[in-house]
Amino acid sequence: SLADAELVARLGNAQHYEILIEDAVETCGLIIAPDGISGNLAFRTLTFLGGGHGHGAPVVNIDRIFVDTSRASPDYTNALLLAVSLLE
Repeated sequence: SLADAELVARLGNAQHYEILIEDAVETCGLIIAPDGISGNLAFRTLTFLGGGHGHGAPVVNIDRIFVDTSRASPDYTNALLLAVSLLE
């Protein structure tokens, strides 16, 4: 919900841009989608149409570090770097 997103942003000292991804990409290095379907749509739009770069989608509700990636990605370097950063 919007209230959940606003709470997460406030607790994480982050900015909540609501649906305005076009504003978020101007100042943010990370976009968090509310679910996998929305995240996939945003990823595909930003990466394949907008020239953005994907790093993968970290799954945060499990005990292990897991970064989901796109089968269309040419390599997994960014996903591995993201996974390593989650260890810290």
